[in-house]
Amino acid sequence: MKQLFLLIATLAFFTTQAQKVLIGYNFSADHNYRTLKNSDGSSNADIVIKSRNDETARFGYTTGLNVCFNLSKLIGFETGIQYSNKGYQRKGQYINTITFDPSDPVKISWLYGYQYIGIPVKAKFSFGKSRLRFIAGIGFTTSLLLSSKQTATYEYANGSTEKRRSSTTSGFNKVDLSPMVSVGASYKLNKKMNLFAEPTFRYGLIRVKDAPVTEKLWNAGLNVGVYYAIK
Repeated sequence: MKQLFLLIATLAFFTTQAQKVLIGYNFSADHNYRTLKNSDGSSNADIVIKSRNDETARFGYTTGLNVCFNLSKLIGFETGIQYSNKGYQRKGQYINTITFDPSDPVKISWLYGYQYIGIPVKAKFSFGKSRLRFIAGIGFTTSLLLSSKQTATYEYANGSTEKRRSSTTSGFNKVDLSPMVSVGASYKLNKKMNLFAEPTFRYGLIRVKDAPVTEKLWNAGLNVGVYYAIK
Protein backbone atom coordinates (compact mmCIF):
# COMPACT_ATOMS: atom_id res chain seq x y z
CA MET A 1 0.00 0.00 0.00
CA LYS A 2 2.86 2.36 0.80
CA GLN A 3 4.46 1.70 -2.61
CA LEU A 4 1.14 2.36 -4.38
CA PHE A 5 0.71 5.65 -2.53
CA LEU A 6 4.27 6.65 -3.42
CA LEU A 7 3.65 5.87 -7.11
CA ILE A 8 0.42 7.90 -7.15
CA ALA A 9 2.14 10.82 -5.44
CA THR A 10 5.04 10.66 -7.93
CA LEU A 11 2.68 10.63 -10.91
CA ALA A 12 0.72 13.55 -9.49
CA PHE A 13 3.92 15.55 -9.03
CA PHE A 14 5.15 14.95 -12.57
CA THR A 15 1.70 15.73 -13.98
CA THR A 16 1.72 19.17 -12.36
CA GLN A 17 5.32 19.84 -13.45
CA ALA A 18 5.08 18.52 -17.01
CA GLN A 19 4.82 20.77 -20.02
CA LYS A 20 3.18 17.89 -21.91
CA VAL A 21 1.64 14.57 -20.84
CA LEU A 22 1.37 11.70 -23.31
CA ILE A 23 -0.15 8.25 -23.11
CA GLY A 24 1.00 5.46 -25.38
CA TYR A 25 1.26 1.83 -26.35
CA ASN A 26 4.43 -0.11 -27.15
CA PHE A 27 5.47 -3.51 -28.47
CA SER A 28 9.02 -4.82 -28.35
CA ALA A 29 10.07 -7.89 -30.33
CA ASP A 30 12.84 -9.33 -28.16
CA HIS A 31 15.83 -11.66 -28.51
CA ASN A 32 15.81 -13.45 -25.13
CA TYR A 33 18.47 -15.48 -23.38
CA ARG A 34 20.12 -16.03 -19.99
CA THR A 35 23.50 -15.99 -18.29
CA LEU A 36 24.63 -18.86 -16.05
CA LYS A 37 26.84 -18.62 -12.98
CA ASN A 38 28.37 -21.11 -10.58
CA SER A 39 27.09 -19.64 -7.31
CA ASP A 40 28.69 -22.11 -4.90
CA GLY A 41 32.02 -22.71 -6.66
CA SER A 42 31.54 -26.48 -6.87
CA SER A 43 32.87 -28.66 -9.68
CA ASN A 44 29.40 -30.22 -10.05
CA ALA A 45 27.96 -26.81 -10.89
CA ASP A 46 30.66 -26.34 -13.54
CA ILE A 47 29.64 -29.68 -15.08
CA VAL A 48 25.99 -28.62 -15.15
CA ILE A 49 26.87 -25.30 -16.85
CA LYS A 50 28.94 -27.13 -19.46
CA SER A 51 26.07 -29.56 -20.12
CA ARG A 52 23.79 -26.60 -20.88
CA ASN A 53 25.97 -25.12 -23.63
CA ASP A 54 23.45 -26.31 -26.22
CA GLU A 55 20.76 -23.96 -24.92
CA THR A 56 19.98 -21.09 -27.29
CA ALA A 57 18.11 -17.80 -27.38
CA ARG A 58 14.40 -17.63 -28.20
CA PHE A 59 11.92 -15.03 -29.41
CA GLY A 60 9.88 -13.13 -26.85
CA TYR A 61 8.19 -9.80 -26.44
CA THR A 62 7.43 -6.90 -24.11
CA THR A 63 4.24 -4.89 -24.48
CA GLY A 64 2.11 -2.51 -22.48
CA LEU A 65 0.75 0.96 -21.79
CA ASN A 66 2.86 3.98 -20.90
CA VAL A 67 2.54 7.53 -19.70
CA CYS A 68 5.25 10.09 -20.46
CA PHE A 69 5.72 13.44 -18.74
CA ASN A 70 7.79 15.85 -20.82
CA LEU A 71 9.34 18.26 -18.32
CA SER A 72 10.97 20.20 -21.18
CA LYS A 73 11.75 19.70 -24.87
CA LEU A 74 14.88 17.83 -23.80
CA ILE A 75 13.96 15.76 -20.74
CA GLY A 76 11.00 13.53 -19.91
CA PHE A 77 9.94 10.88 -17.40
CA GLU A 78 8.21 7.65 -18.44
CA THR A 79 6.38 4.92 -16.54
CA GLY A 80 3.51 2.51 -17.13
CA ILE A 81 2.74 -1.19 -16.96
CA GLN A 82 4.37 -3.88 -19.09
CA TYR A 83 3.83 -7.59 -19.77
CA SER A 84 6.91 -9.52 -20.84
CA ASN A 85 7.54 -13.06 -22.06
CA LYS A 86 11.19 -14.08 -21.59
CA GLY A 87 13.22 -17.26 -21.61
CA TYR A 88 15.40 -19.54 -23.73
CA GLN A 89 15.26 -22.92 -25.44
CA ARG A 90 17.08 -26.20 -25.77
CA LYS A 91 16.77 -27.74 -29.21
CA GLY A 92 16.32 -31.39 -30.04
CA GLN A 93 18.36 -33.91 -28.08
CA TYR A 94 18.37 -37.54 -29.23
CA ILE A 95 17.43 -39.71 -26.30
CA ASN A 96 16.97 -43.02 -28.09
CA THR A 97 18.73 -43.72 -31.38
CA ILE A 98 18.03 -47.46 -31.36
CA THR A 99 14.38 -48.31 -30.81
CA PHE A 100 12.30 -51.41 -31.40
CA ASP A 101 8.97 -49.72 -30.77
CA PRO A 102 7.82 -46.93 -33.17
CA SER A 103 5.92 -45.31 -30.31
CA ASP A 104 9.11 -44.75 -28.28
CA PRO A 105 10.38 -41.14 -28.12
CA VAL A 106 13.67 -40.63 -29.96
CA LYS A 107 14.17 -36.88 -29.59
CA ILE A 108 13.19 -34.16 -27.15
CA SER A 109 13.44 -30.35 -27.12
CA TRP A 110 12.57 -27.83 -24.41
CA LEU A 111 11.17 -24.32 -24.34
CA TYR A 112 11.57 -22.35 -21.11
CA GLY A 113 9.37 -19.29 -20.61
CA TYR A 114 9.03 -16.71 -17.85
CA GLN A 115 6.09 -14.31 -17.78
CA TYR A 116 6.33 -11.06 -15.83
CA ILE A 117 4.24 -7.98 -15.17
CA GLY A 118 6.40 -4.93 -14.56
CA ILE A 119 6.47 -1.20 -13.90
CA PRO A 120 9.19 0.66 -15.82
CA VAL A 121 10.70 3.94 -14.65
CA LYS A 122 12.78 5.69 -17.30
CA ALA A 123 14.33 9.07 -17.95
CA LYS A 124 14.01 10.08 -21.62
CA PHE A 125 16.08 12.54 -23.59
CA SER A 126 15.12 14.03 -26.94
CA PHE A 127 17.33 15.90 -29.43
CA GLY A 128 16.45 17.86 -32.55
CA LYS A 129 14.01 20.51 -33.73
CA SER A 130 12.37 18.85 -36.73
CA ARG A 131 9.54 16.30 -36.86
CA LEU A 132 12.18 13.57 -36.69
CA ARG A 133 14.02 13.63 -33.37
CA PHE A 134 16.64 11.38 -31.80
CA ILE A 135 15.71 9.87 -28.44
CA ALA A 136 17.59 8.04 -25.68
CA GLY A 137 16.50 6.56 -22.40
CA ILE A 138 17.85 4.97 -19.25
CA GLY A 139 16.02 3.43 -16.31
CA PHE A 140 14.86 0.16 -14.77
CA THR A 141 11.83 -2.11 -14.55
CA THR A 142 10.58 -3.78 -11.37
CA SER A 143 8.85 -7.01 -12.39
CA LEU A 144 6.69 -9.62 -10.64
CA LEU A 145 6.80 -13.22 -11.83
CA LEU A 146 3.40 -14.45 -13.06
CA SER A 147 4.45 -17.94 -14.14
CA SER A 148 7.36 -20.11 -15.21
CA LYS A 149 6.45 -22.46 -18.05
CA GLN A 150 8.32 -25.41 -19.52
CA THR A 151 7.25 -27.10 -22.75
CA ALA A 152 8.84 -30.40 -23.71
CA THR A 153 8.33 -31.58 -27.29
CA TYR A 154 8.78 -35.31 -27.85
CA GLU A 155 9.40 -36.74 -31.32
CA TYR A 156 8.63 -40.42 -31.84
CA ALA A 157 10.05 -43.07 -34.13
CA ASN A 158 6.73 -43.24 -36.00
CA GLY A 159 7.00 -39.54 -36.92
CA SER A 160 4.44 -38.18 -34.44
CA THR A 161 5.11 -35.44 -31.87
CA GLU A 162 3.76 -34.68 -28.41
CA LYS A 163 3.98 -31.54 -26.27
CA ARG A 164 4.02 -31.74 -22.49
CA ARG A 165 3.59 -28.50 -20.59
CA SER A 166 4.07 -27.54 -16.96
CA SER A 167 3.72 -24.22 -15.14
CA THR A 168 4.74 -23.13 -11.64
CA THR A 169 6.19 -20.30 -9.59
CA SER A 170 7.28 -22.51 -6.69
CA GLY A 171 10.99 -22.19 -5.94
CA PHE A 172 11.46 -19.16 -8.21
CA ASN A 173 12.22 -15.63 -7.08
CA LYS A 174 9.05 -13.62 -7.49
CA VAL A 175 10.68 -10.21 -8.17
CA ASP A 176 13.21 -9.08 -10.75
CA LEU A 177 14.91 -5.73 -11.25
CA SER A 178 16.08 -4.97 -14.79
CA PRO A 179 18.13 -1.91 -15.76
CA MET A 180 17.47 -0.85 -19.34
CA VAL A 181 18.94 1.48 -21.93
CA SER A 182 17.55 2.58 -25.30
CA VAL A 183 18.51 4.73 -28.28
CA GLY A 184 16.26 5.51 -31.24
CA ALA A 185 14.10 8.08 -32.98
CA SER A 186 10.61 9.58 -32.80
CA TYR A 187 8.52 11.13 -35.54
CA LYS A 188 5.82 13.74 -34.93
CA LEU A 189 2.79 12.99 -37.09
CA ASN A 190 0.82 16.02 -35.85
CA LYS A 191 0.38 18.13 -32.73
CA LYS A 192 -1.05 15.21 -30.78
CA MET A 193 0.60 12.03 -32.06
CA ASN A 194 4.17 10.71 -32.13
CA LEU A 195 5.60 7.44 -33.40
CA PHE A 196 8.82 6.01 -31.99
CA ALA A 197 11.26 3.15 -32.53
CA GLU A 198 14.13 2.41 -30.16
CA PRO A 199 16.45 -0.60 -29.87
CA THR A 200 16.36 -1.51 -26.17
CA PHE A 201 18.53 -3.68 -23.92
CA ARG A 202 17.34 -5.06 -20.55
CA TYR A 203 19.29 -7.16 -18.05
CA GLY A 204 17.89 -8.89 -14.95
CA LEU A 205 19.91 -8.30 -11.81
CA ILE A 206 18.14 -10.88 -9.66
CA ARG A 207 18.69 -14.61 -10.21
CA VAL A 208 15.69 -16.58 -11.44
CA LYS A 209 16.04 -19.00 -8.52
CA ASP A 210 18.49 -19.71 -5.71
CA ALA A 211 20.48 -22.76 -6.79
CA PRO A 212 24.10 -23.88 -7.30
CA VAL A 213 23.73 -22.83 -10.95
CA THR A 214 21.92 -19.52 -11.18
CA GLU A 215 20.27 -17.87 -14.17
CA LYS A 216 19.78 -14.21 -14.96
CA LEU A 217 17.52 -13.28 -17.86
CA TRP A 218 18.29 -10.61 -20.45
CA ASN A 219 16.88 -9.45 -23.76
CA ALA A 220 17.54 -7.05 -26.59
CA GLY A 221 14.76 -5.89 -28.88
CA LEU A 222 13.25 -3.25 -31.11
CA ASN A 223 10.68 -1.32 -29.11
CA VAL A 224 8.11 0.51 -31.26
CA GLY A 225 4.96 2.39 -30.37
CA VAL A 226 2.81 5.49 -30.46
CA TYR A 227 2.18 8.37 -28.06
CA TYR A 228 -0.86 10.64 -27.90
CA ALA A 229 -0.70 13.97 -26.10
CA ILE A 230 -3.47 14.65 -23.58
CA LYS A 231 -1.98 17.86 -22.20
